[in-house]
Parts: sequence; structure tokens; C-alpha cells
Amino acid sequence: MHPVHTLIYYALNHALIYPLDKDYVFNRLTHLLEINGLKPPEEVPYPKTPPIDEILKPLLDHAVNIGKINPDTTIQRDLFESQLMDILTPRPSELTTRFYNLHKINPKAATNDYYALSQATNYIKMTRIAKNEAYTVPSTYGDIEITINLSKPEKDPKDIANMKNTGDYPSCLLCKEYVGFYGNPAQPPRTNHRIIPISLNNEPFYLQYSPYVYYNEHAIVLHEKHIPMEVKEHTFKRLLDFIDLFPHYFMGSNAGLPIVGGSILHHEHYQGGHAHFPIEDAKILDTLHLKDVTYEILHWPLSTVRLKSKHKQSLIRHAEHLRQTWENYTNQKLNIIAHTKTPHNAITPIARKDKQTYILDIALRNNRTNDDYPDGIFHPHPDKYHIKKENIGLIEVMGLAILPGRLKEDFEHIEAILKNERKTFNNSAMYKDWITYLKTLQYSIPIKEMLRLEAGKVFIAVLEDCGVFKQNEAGLNAFKTFIKNTLNTLEANYD
Repeated sequence: MHPVHTLIYYALNHALIYPLDKDYVFNRLTHLLEINGLKPPEEVPYPKTPPIDEILKPLLDHAVNIGKINPDTTIQRDLFESQLMDILTPRPSELTTRFYNLHKINPKAATNDYYALSQATNYIKMTRIAKNEAYTVPSTYGDIEITINLSKPEKDPKDIANMKNTGDYPSCLLCKEYVGFYGNPAQPPRTNHRIIPISLNNEPFYLQYSPYVYYNEHAIVLHEKHIPMEVKEHTFKRLLDFIDLFPHYFMGSNAGLPIVGGSILHHEHYQGGHAHFPIEDAKILDTLHLKDVTYEILHWPLSTVRLKSKHKQSLIRHAEHLRQTWENYTNQKLNIIAHTKTPHNAITPIARKDKQTYILDIALRNNRTNDDYPDGIFHPHPDKYHIKKENIGLIEVMGLAILPGRLKEDFEHIEAILKNERKTFNNSAMYKDWITYLKTLQYSIPIKEMLRLEAGKVFIAVLEDCGVFKQNEAGLNAFKTFIKNTLNTLEANYD
């Protein structure tokens, strides 16, 4: 069977196109691929097809041979591949109608279909994502999830050389204008990218999936406008509106400040999905109540309080009061200072729903720096940079580590050093102290498993670095006092 025919049958089998689209799609594909003398596929019933990567490979090889892909790099192949898949992907208006027709029946059916389509079009490249390594590490906080991210393609030197003059449109990777954008060596292809318009707090947003999913149904909600991130009262309204629309999903926001925020602070967005995170199983250290809202102080490395209520407006009021109180809270003994020349206190809120109960986990953050910790006092400390140096954002706040891909190869070299099969490697300097420590350990498990376990322990210590109220007597007493005082001031002003 010709690969073009196989691709069309694949699209029919995955409901990307329908029988009436077959001739149109065939003509589009053969024109783009400069294939002549081939006739449309006619086999009925449609035959089973292999995975999408196996179907696309000969077509991409053909495009290389005829000069459509030049130079032959992963990024250039991705650019052309997304153009092929765009022919098979419903237009934005068609997909939106399909999504909301399903949503009327069942919100979960709508997201299931949209997520399956995002994979079927290879916008979410599941073959690459499957390369990521994932495991759990036990801790006093429960099992923490660890992933080593191997799914993002490395940039080829030929692509780097072509990165000049790529323009400033779209403004960032989250802008709605990325729908259908061809891409270039500096900007990833999004020709087959589709987003769903939604309304949160009567404001225009869009739902999409991350092309590099870190967990099940890793969703992103982006504001229609390219505006900076901030966490205010409207944030809680938007998050709770979202979980009303999609009660099977969670939705959270990174803090709006650098160091403690996410990687894209210049575009208002949230992250969510259909996944269960370690923070949800955290033990409760203390429980307080005010009116119809329950406060639970969690045993968690990042200082987190859980607010629960069946009443949406009450929860918003309490959460906003907590945010304002925290943003002005200073405790010099614990190195927590709210303001210098700029604000330092911020929060990471995460919303989900349990039947009729709204739940908000609010992690307290501070981004201040000093001479001892120029990258951040409540940021991964330098003695842990060999495992994790980047900002701790929303996903990791919830207990899912996203560790750098370099660790996979570096661990193989470290294993060889521990077996006395080699003495050094390119990155060995950054692991010097850690390797010395590892040599003192006595493990009955294979060295590879020991390295993964010890890396997980380092990540847990990273989360503890980021906790503003440390998990010791002084820190926990201060945390509980802060929450009690917050409730007292709110109660004093309650209508």
C-alpha cells in the first residue's frame, strides 16, 4: 500500500477526516508531496494502519529526496510533518463545534475526543514522550513522582544557523496566533495546532494541550491577549469557573513573579488536566474552620494550605484574603520579607473539585535573593544544581519532578565511575561532591536504581529549599500562627 493511502486510512480510522473528505485530502497530499500518477484509495472496509510515526517516515524521506525538506534535521522534518498533518486536521471552527456538541452530552467526552485528536494528528508526539523516564521515590511527604524529560528534540547546529530573522510574530509560544503557524528553526511548527475557545469569569480564554505532556491530558488555558501573568482575585474566579466547566480536571496557576513563577511569565495562562498528584495525598497537620470554609495545613515541603467549601463565592473571598495577607507578610527570623524595592511574596493556587466541594491548594512562595543565594533564597540551592537548577513551578509544587534530560546519559557515566570503569566524563565536575557521597553508600539494589532513588531524594530536598515555612518546629509554628491570624482578621471583618 502506498504511504499516502496508508495515511488517509489512518485519518479515516481516527475520525480526523470523513469519507466525503477522501478525494480532497488525497489531492492536497499528493500535490504537497509532488507525487503524480497515483489514484485515491478505494479499499473498504478501511484497513488497519500502523502507528503514525511509521506512516510518516517514508513520506518524510520522500520529501527529503525531492528537496522539500532541506536541511534534513529533526526540526525541518517536524515543520514539514505538521504541514502534512494539517491537511488531515479539522479547521478550528469545525473542531470547536465538535467539541461543544460533545460537551453538551458530557464534558469528559469532549476532552477525551480533543485529547485523542491531538495525539492522532501527532501534535502531541507520544512516541517521543514515551522516551521520558518516570518513577516514584518514597518520602516523609508520601511518594514523589520523578520524570527525566527526554521528549524535546535537541537543536541541530544547521537549525541554529538558520535562526536569524525569524520575526516577532507570534509574540510567544502561548499566543492564539500560533494556530496554523508554519514555524521556523526558532519557533516550533504549529500548522496542525488547534485550540478551543472558553469563557472564564466572562473573559476570553482558549484551551489547548501541551505538545510535551508531562502528565495525563496536560492542558493549558491561555488568555486571548498577550498580557503578563498575575495572581489576583480574578485568578480564583477563573480557576473555579474552569473546574465547573470540566469537573474531572484540575487547574492551577504559577505565581506571577520571576524565580517562583513558571517559564512563561509574559502571557497569562494556567495549566491543568486529568491527573492525580502527590500533593493530593499529603497528610493534614492542622484543620481550622471559618463560616463555610475549611482550612487544612498540609505536611508538604512547600508551605501549602488547602481551602475547601461547597460555596464558590465564599471560597473566592477567603482565598483572596489569604493572598493579600500573605503578600504583605514579613517574618525576618525566617528570612521572609514581603517587600524591598519590589514585591517578593506570591502564591501558587491549584483548584479541583470533589463532587460538590471546591478545593483550592495554595502554596506560599517568596522570590527574594541575597548574597548567599543570588538565584533565590527559596529556590533550589547550589548544592543541588547537579540535579535541579530551574525554577520550581506549578507542576513540581504538586510533587511531579521534571528533571533535565542530561541526567540519563550522565547517570550512565556515573555508574561507570562507581564501578571503577572510568574516572571522569564531560559533566563530571558538577557531580564531584555527589559522586563522593554516593561512594559511601551501601545498597543492595542495582547502581542504576540507586542513582534514580538518590536523585529523587535531592529533588525532595529542592522542594524543601523552596518552602517558606520550613518543616521544623519553628517553621510549622510560624505557619500555623500565620493561618490563624489570617482567619482572625477575616472573621473580624466578616459581614
